[in-house]
Amino acid sequence: MEPFTALMLPLLVVLFVLMARSVRQVNQWEVGLKFTLGKFSGRMEPGINFLAPLAQSMIRVDTRIRNRDLPHQMVITADNVTAMIDAVVYYKVVDPERATLNVENYELAIKDRAKVVLRDIVGEIRLDELLAHREEIAAKVRVAVEQFVAQWGLHVELIAMQDIQLPPQMQEVIARKAIAERDRQYVLIKSQADVESARNFAEAARILSSSPGAMELRRLEALQNLTAQGTSKVIFDLARGDSGESPEVRKHAVAMAAAMADDARTGVRVNEQPQQTTAEADAAGEPSAATALAQQRR
Repeated sequence: MEPFTALMLPLLVVLFVLMARSVRQVNQWEVGLKFTLGKFSGRMEPGINFLAPLAQSMIRVDTRIRNRDLPHQMVITADNVTAMIDAVVYYKVVDPERATLNVENYELAIKDRAKVVLRDIVGEIRLDELLAHREEIAAKVRVAVEQFVAQWGLHVELIAMQDIQLPPQMQEVIARKAIAERDRQYVLIKSQADVESARNFAEAARILSSSPGAMELRRLEALQNLTAQGTSKVIFDLARGDSGESPEVRKHAVAMAAAMADDARTGVRVNEQPQQTTAEADAAGEPSAATALAQQRR
């Protein structure tokens, strides 16, 4: 009895190991491919599946979307500019049987194909187009890769260009070009502003010249702005040469301005000077201040 027990115990252990190996779990995002004596014999759905010990085997295929970085690719554009392109490819397996049976390593194969297509397409365009339309170029690369890898049971979701590195000399040239473009825009905007400002000033001058009252209000507003700082100023408005003033009134105003300037230099206050009466002015043969003001109002 003891020899039989000693013989059965190893057999039970081996049988338990074989039964354990025959039970396989397939996850929801996976597809199991079953092979019987090396021949493909069907799929295994997600869940618990059983295999014949020593006669059957299984290969799991992940059907989720995968993202793989493409190594830096040195490409030469159509205008003979060298650029380093860093891209990433997103793909997934849509036909596990063909992806497993037709390609030894489909992940490496799709990366190599994407690199070749990327170099070919970028070599047909200019650098300015590459920098300005990288999304359109990446979409063209994706379509070209998709047409080739579809026979492997793969689907390319997206190919994106993460970075485009240029030589330092080319970067300086592009920077100078951008600065020149900004300067050109500044000059255009400033010239347009000058034209619009000149047009507005011409319209304002036309309105003021056609309305004496508006011109007078504008002059008074300018005088008020000059005296709004709180400091004492003496202002003589002598720019109204066409307002109907006589040469004698203008000459008298100039003389008063010179006298007040001399008094200011010698410390005499202008407000303390006695005003010339109308009679004194008539006796001197010169118009008085009141007469000059009346003439200005007329």
